[in-house]
Amino acid sequence: MNHTMKQDVEKHLRVAEETLREMEYLLGGGFYRAVMERAYHAMINAATAALLAKEIRSGARQAIVSEFKDAFVKTGLLDEKYYRYFSQAFNSRTESDDPAFASADHRQAQTTLLRVKDFIAACRVLCD
Repeated sequence: MNHTMKQDVEKHLRVAEETLREMEYLLGGGFYRAVMERAYHAMINAATAALLAKEIRSGARQAIVSEFKDAFVKTGLLDEKYYRYFSQAFNSRTESDDPAFASADHRQAQTTLLRVKDFIAACRVLCD
């Protein structure tokens, strides 16, 4: 991996971890829907970092979800739960106006935050 790509990997991981800290702050403030909305942003950055570390570039965000599954889940490098978490976050981002999504509670937001934390950690390992 060249120097520029390594910098891109670190940038995406930094953004993912910063977004995770935002989610923790939002959870503490009772902004549960906002926590749910930020999950996708954290995960897309972590997944992009993992793909870049394997020298896989993708422009379209939907393609990133698919390429993540192909590169890491189908090959057995990651458990399928990570794809499920990522896919759910991807789908939820388009449903943020849905009343069910808008009524996210503390438990849902906390579960989502823990999944994002786990997802970012797994992606960081893939980047090493």
